[in-house]
Amino acid sequence: MAKKKNEIYYLDTASLSVKKVRVSFRQRLLKGLRYFVVAVFFFGVALFVSINFFESPRERQLAEDLAVAHTQYNYLSNRVDELEKVVTDVHTRDRDLYRMIFEAEPPVPKAILRQNYSNFKENTIARAIIRTSEKVDKLANDLYAQSISMDQIYDLAKQKEERMRCVPAIYPINKNSSRMSSGFGYRFHPIYKSLRMHTGVDIAAPHGTPIYATGNGRVTVADRSPLGYSGYGIVCKIDHGFGYESLYAHMSKLAVRPGQKVKRGDIVGYVGSTGASSGSHVHYEVLVNGKHVNPVYYFFIDISPEEYLEIFEKAKEVNQSLS
Repeated sequence: MAKKKNEIYYLDTASLSVKKVRVSFRQRLLKGLRYFVVAVFFFGVALFVSINFFESPRERQLAEDLAVAHTQYNYLSNRVDELEKVVTDVHTRDRDLYRMIFEAEPPVPKAILRQNYSNFKENTIARAIIRTSEKVDKLANDLYAQSISMDQIYDLAKQKEERMRCVPAIYPINKNSSRMSSGFGYRFHPIYKSLRMHTGVDIAAPHGTPIYATGNGRVTVADRSPLGYSGYGIVCKIDHGFGYESLYAHMSKLAVRPGQKVKRGDIVGYVGSTGASSGSHVHYEVLVNGKHVNPVYYFFIDISPEEYLEIFEKAKEVNQSLS
């Protein structure tokens, strides 16, 4: 009799015959389960080894692409940082240009970019992208602000010639027939005999010496003891535009009237000793944007370095003013 495949036989010694082993369904099921568990175990081991110790061609390509992207991202991030430094340097130079040349403050426009990154998923790559994007947004805002500033500088530069004609820039009387007697700062008042803020400079000169407008402008005050100028005597005040004003006090006589336009070098009055004054002189003030500044810093036309140094040193002395 032919044997069937997978059939198992044994020798029965009692009857000396070969008999077929009868395998129950339960036994067959358990045997199959053992094979299945062993197969699953070896498959799991093979999968673990392949995942942790071997890379597929796709994974290898993704890893290479990620490394290249990471390198490029770092390069772009560093470039953004460098551009931020450049823009910061331009801002500093721009601010200095405004203050030194135009004596103004640069404009501060509002930010125009306010991006929303809430849709980005919270992970390392997203955070890196958000940080760089915020840097780019800030850079764009800074460049926008700088473009506005440059436009204003261009407008100011076009006005530079007119501005230079208006800035109070000369000595208010003939320097050969006068002397600096008291400077800007705290000085002893000749009448009240106390240390007070002296908001201008006193230049002593003979009675009747002409007083000149130190820059182009329009006369806003020309009167004797006008309201708000107690003790100043006969006063002339000129609005030069661009935030500049000049004032001439204790004059003996006026040569201009309110509303009159004057040019640098025009006579606005004559030296005297009116008001709270102890001698013949002109009290000269310079205001920038409504604030008193040291007039000595604005003597830079028709005066030599030696003459300026002498005036500057004399103006620093803490002495008694003439008014």
